[in-house]
Amino acid sequence: MYHKLAYIGKIVDINSIDGADFIVSANVVCGEGGKWMGTVKKDEFKIDDLVEVYLQDSILPETERYEFLRNSNFRIRMRKFKGVPSECLIMPVDLDCVSCNIGDSIAEMKGVKKYVKELSASLGGVAIGFFPTNLIPKTDEPNFQTVEYMVDALKGQRYYATVKADGSSGTIYRNGDHFGCCSRNLEFKKNDKTAVWKIAEKYDLENILPDGYAIQFEICGPGVEKNKLSLKEIDGLIFNVWNIKERRYLDAEDNFKFVEMIKMSTVDVEVWDETFDIKNDFELRKMAEGKYISSGKTREGLVFRPMKEQFVVYERLSFKVINLMYKD
Repeated sequence: MYHKLAYIGKIVDINSIDGADFIVSANVVCGEGGKWMGTVKKDEFKIDDLVEVYLQDSILPETERYEFLRNSNFRIRMRKFKGVPSECLIMPVDLDCVSCNIGDSIAEMKGVKKYVKELSASLGGVAIGFFPTNLIPKTDEPNFQTVEYMVDALKGQRYYATVKADGSSGTIYRNGDHFGCCSRNLEFKKNDKTAVWKIAEKYDLENILPDGYAIQFEICGPGVEKNKLSLKEIDGLIFNVWNIKERRYLDAEDNFKFVEMIKMSTVDVEVWDETFDIKNDFELRKMAEGKYISSGKTREGLVFRPMKEQFVVYERLSFKVINLMYKD
């Protein structure tokens, strides 16, 4: 389930860090696991060394080997050291992995689990079933480091970028006579105290949401992830509209027109209908930095998509870039 959290990688580049005497920046490639930057001890590795690479939101086991992560609750986060990105944990290959190859997943072998945000009491309710994945895809944007082919595919195209709101995922849909309200994993019984049902009631969605559509949004507001946007009440900021019958997301313009039609709000738009001409990863990372307009607090990052929906290698062209200055 969590095979995308840890890989065998190879160091392809090592660079000094200005003002740092004991650490350097290393670039690692992990096959299908992508290309990442990490901070390591000076002279600990050399180019072409095979290494273990642990990615964002990995929870490592509480063993002596990983004891140095106790103050971080054994969780891997993206961050910066002296202004240089450190997007992963890089460690020497131990005896368990001596026969592994570049790109091999080692998450199960190492007992790595995925960090999952606890559902706030204000968001939950009585579950009547699981999220209807047979009708609607779950929202899960890949980090750009793992989908270099998507970044390349977007080059030269018209695109838009939206701000990644720090909240909890919600989905509301109508399929025939059924109207449903869901969190990321569950569908809830009608209850005006449940966050997704509060949003449905606020916008009268049971009456106005058209048949055959699902809206996917970030639940934000008091009691949700420290309310980084400083909203005064629970709200849903839409980032996707899904056509259930045609099994497709709406193109950018149609998406925003649909949201306007049901009189809801979208996540903030950072870039609209421009040509994607980002030259390198550093430019992408720099773009992701910034503040939430409503609060002035450090934002989580950006999500990039083409103006016209498309697929690359059978996957939706969509990826996120995390702001390395962000702390949850």
